[in-house]
Parts: sequence; C-alpha cells; structure tokens
Amino acid sequence: MDKIDEILKRIQNYFKEIKVKEFMTSPVFTVHKDKKIIYAKEMMRLKRFSGMPVVDENEKLVGIISVEDIIRAMEKNHLELPVSKEMSPNVVTLKEDDKVTDAIRNFEIHGFGRFPVVDEEKRVVGIVTKHDLMTILLSKLSILYVHDARREPFVSTENFRSVLTRNVEEEVAEFKFYIDYVDVSMAGSGASKLKKFLLSRGFPPKFVKRVAVATYEAEANVVIHSGAFGIIKAYVEPYYVTVRVEDNGKGIENVKMAMQEGFSTAPDYVREIGFGAGMGLPNMKKCSDKLMILSEPQKGVIVEMNFWRREDENL
Repeated sequence: MDKIDEILKRIQNYFKEIKVKEFMTSPVFTVHKDKKIIYAKEMMRLKRFSGMPVVDENEKLVGIISVEDIIRAMEKNHLELPVSKEMSPNVVTLKEDDKVTDAIRNFEIHGFGRFPVVDEEKRVVGIVTKHDLMTILLSKLSILYVHDARREPFVSTENFRSVLTRNVEEEVAEFKFYIDYVDVSMAGSGASKLKKFLLSRGFPPKFVKRVAVATYEAEANVVIHSGAFGIIKAYVEPYYVTVRVEDNGKGIENVKMAMQEGFSTAPDYVREIGFGAGMGLPNMKKCSDKLMILSEPQKGVIVEMNFWRREDENL
C-alpha cells in the first residue's frame, strides 16, 4: 500500500484540476442506521465491500461502517443491534467539486480506505477509493496498456506495482542488448541474439520463435519511432521469460490508438523499404502472454512482455 501511495504522489501533479465527480463511484450502496448489523455484514460480504456509508431516513450521511466495525460487533455478540451502535460517526468526506489532490491528501492524512462524497445537504452521491484514484490518473495519463492472455484484471494493483514501481537496477538481466543504431535495416539484431541465447538455454524452438518475433517488433519500434537509443533485457526463469525493451525517446502519444492494426506514424522512407506497416504492437500482443506498455510523450517507452511455455511448445 505504501508503494501505491508513492505512485499517487508521483503522478497527481499532472492532473491537479481533475474533480472528484469525474472518478468517484456512483451510485453508492448505503445502509440505513436502524438496520441490523448482521444485515450490513451480509451486504458487505455479498458485494465484497470493505465499508459502507450509513444514512438516516433523509438519506443524509451519519456515519460509516467498516469490516473492522463488523468484527468488533461479532466479538461483542452485537450483530442484532442497529448499525448506528457500531458505526464510526465521525466521517471525513469529499465534495464533488473537490480536486484529485484533495482526495490524495485525505488518504495521506487519515489513512482510511474510502471517503464518501456528499452534496450540500450531506446526501451521499458517491464514494472514492484508492482504486478509483489509480484508475483515473493512469487513464488520463494514457501511459498504461495491459494485455494478459490469462485475463488478469486491467486495473489490478499488482499491474501498477509491476510496471510503475519495479526498480530494474535491482534485477539481474541475464541477457542485454543495446540498440545503439539508427539504420532500420539492422532492426532485429538484438532479437536474433536473444533467440540464440534462449536456444542455448534449452528453451524449445517454437517458444523461442514467439519471443523473438515479439522482441523484433519492439526493437524495430525503437529504431523507427523513438529518435533515441534503447536496450533489450531478458529475465529468464525455467518456465517463462520476461523481455523488457526501453528507450528514452519521443514516447507514444496515444497508446490505445497505437494498438490498432494498421496505425503507424512511420515516415515514408521507412514504409518504402517495407517497415512501419502498423503491426508492431498488435504482433507483440499476439505473441506475448502478457504485454505492458508504459509511455509518456517525450519521456520514452517501456515495453514489458511475459512469455509462458505452452504445452504444445515443449517439443
């Protein structure tokens, strides 16, 4: 959780003007203060909530009940009592027109997992969690694309931690290749060396071919689009390989658009020699089991691809 806080701090200043109403979850499930605690417990279990706003007969916020409050009630055998008996009455709230920085400040100061959003009459109109903050900031930055053949959720905390907070200098890459050339015809030199390296480590040819094709596309993108040099790194485990291709160049303006087949910003001279057909990122997606792209205009691109050995590739 500390790492998530660090990420939020790092990127919040890019979008100080985002208002809470743009990323709050609405409508909100609430519980009436006179309902039994066991009712709140079951609703939270079924909906997988960690907390719920508590309202009165006028739908105005009077408290919040959390998993911790439910546990305390169970310990005291108070599940048949009204929610008002175990809820926390002192609730820190947000307004719809508060800024994203106000929300982050509340998380820093109070350490709660969620904050109700209320209108001028204290009626609950939304709720904000760290999940909501991460989603809006990263989608606004347009810096992250995640494809996972095993259907891992797009906005899972693990994805963000993997891509944004990993310190690659602490990792030992068993393979490194510096993309220190600008001649498009040399694209694939690193992928070819990686292919030989993986074969020498005993990986099956079908698997290695898939890794090499995806790496070739990433390498070519650095040469054609980045306007800078780059590096290919490979991290090898017995049953999977992670390939990371980085550059400090122009970055990708719109990752979502770049993922579309046929979309290309390659100059004419590159197209004339058979490159820049707009299939690089789509091919990387097809070949890899998990593809993560971190990019920001003028700050380069990090492409990380995971490859798992499949049963039909073990021959």
